Amino acid sequence: MGATNVGLGSPTDAEAKVRAYFERFNETRESQLEALHPEINWHIRADLPGSHTLHGYEDVKRRDADWEQAFGALHLEPIEISAASGQTVVVVHFHGRLKGSEDIVDMNEVWVLGWRGDRIIEIREYKNKVEALKAVEP
Repeated sequence: MGATNVGLGSPTDAEAKVRAYFERFNETRESQLEALHPEINWHIRADLPGSHTLHGYEDVKRRDADWEQAFGALHLEPIEISAASGQTVVVVHFHGRLKGSEDIVDMNEVWVLGWRGDRIIEIREYKNKVEALKAVEP
């Protein structure tokens, strides 16, 4: 993982920026792009079907369109934010309802964020914090 918190400032700055990202995401998917670097690399969890890496805004927009088709409502919330080896580690709570169904998605996953300046340049998704920290820490 090449991206770090370089240029971001203190862990408090990172936490504020992470919280702002999720506020934007939950308002409109389009507004989340303000927090993402145009060259974002978003690595989808390896254990999910069709796992791949999103490159840039267009891939993120396509993923968001897929989510809009799948979910009637989807809310993401950062429930824990910490730092490890120059990265920002975020436990993300997903809560949503599948479209046309009463089925609820209610789960956590962990995102490891890398920064370029004050924008997120890299996101790596993990099933849990132990897996994320194992990947991040030397």
